[in-house]
Amino acid sequence: MKGRILVWPLAVLLVLALVGQTVRRDDRLTAGRLLAHVEGLTMAAVRQGSAPRGLLGANLDALKQAAALDPLEVGVPIARGSQYLIFGDPDLAIESYQAAAALEPRPEIYLNLGRAQLSARRVDEARRSFALAVRLDPRLASAVPLEAR
Repeated sequence: MKGRILVWPLAVLLVLALVGQTVRRDDRLTAGRLLAHVEGLTMAAVRQGSAPRGLLGANLDALKQAAALDPLEVGVPIARGSQYLIFGDPDLAIESYQAAAALEPRPEIYLNLGRAQLSARRVDEARRSFALAVRLDPRLASAVPLEAR
C-alpha cells in the first residue's frame, strides 16, 4: 500500500518536469528564431552597404528578448558583439564578446574579440585574443589581420 501512495506524487513530479522541459524547448526555439532574424537583417544591411535607421536598436531589443528566453545561448552575446562592432562601438562589442567567451570559450569568439580590440586600438589585447583563437583552432591563422600578427 505504501508503494502505491508514493507512485502518484512521483508521477505528478515527472509530468511537471516534462511540462517544464517543453516550455524551455519552446523558449529556446523562439530565442533561436529571434537570433536568426537579427542575423538576417544585419547581413542584408551589410550587403546593401547601409542599414535602415533604427536597425541597431531594433536588433538589440530582439537580442534582449532572446537572452531572456535562453540566457545560456552563446549566440546571443556573439550577435550583440557583432552588432556593436558593425555599427561602430568596439568597446561594447568587447564586453559582449567577453560575455560570450565566459559562456563558451569558442575560437571564433576570441577572433571577433580580437577584431573589436583592434578596432578600439587595444593592439596588445587584440594580439593575445588572436593568439588564443589560433591556439584553439589553427585554421583561423589566415583570418588574423596583418596588423595584429
